[in-house]
Amino acid sequence: MFNLYPYQSKTKITEACQLLEEYRLGERNFSQVNLVKASLTDVKLTNANFWGASFSETNLSHSVLRGSNLEECSLEGATLWRTDLSRGKLRQANFRNALMICANLTQTNLFKALLSDAEMRLVSLVEANLSQADLSGANLSYADLSYASLQGANLKGTILTGARLAHADLTDTNLNQAILFGADLSQAILSKSKADCRILLDD
Repeated sequence: MFNLYPYQSKTKITEACQLLEEYRLGERNFSQVNLVKASLTDVKLTNANFWGASFSETNLSHSVLRGSNLEECSLEGATLWRTDLSRGKLRQANFRNALMICANLTQTNLFKALLSDAEMRLVSLVEANLSQADLSGANLSYADLSYASLQGANLKGTILTGARLAHADLTDTNLNQAILFGADLSQAILSKSKADCRILLDD
């Protein structure tokens, strides 16, 4: 189902409808498209190229963008509830303040992505590449980050209550003020982060 917020312009409606129609006809290149504040709920846009596109404050709930390229996209403040972004290219994408509860980000490449203050409870980030990503202040309670790479990532003040970090690579990760109560760190690679983790887990 495709809906748009009532306060949006006719131009925005035309752009969104045109994108869906072109995708239906086989087009897959939508780089730098502007769909700010649109609603693209329950749509399938797999294996598409959205490089540099703007989805700020867009509603993509329940949509499937599996395998799509969203590198350098702006999804700031977007709603991605139960959205499937698995195996997507998300390098340097901006998800700041995004609502991503129960989203599927399995095997995504989030290298240097901005995820600060994002709501990411119950998100799947299994085998995701989060190297040098900024997750400061994000809520990752009960998220699954098993086998994820978090090398050099910023997790300052991140909430990881009950999160699964088994086999995750936390080398040189900033865990200052992170909350790890009940987190599973079995066989995780802690390296220089180990002392910080222990202090936080003991609190």
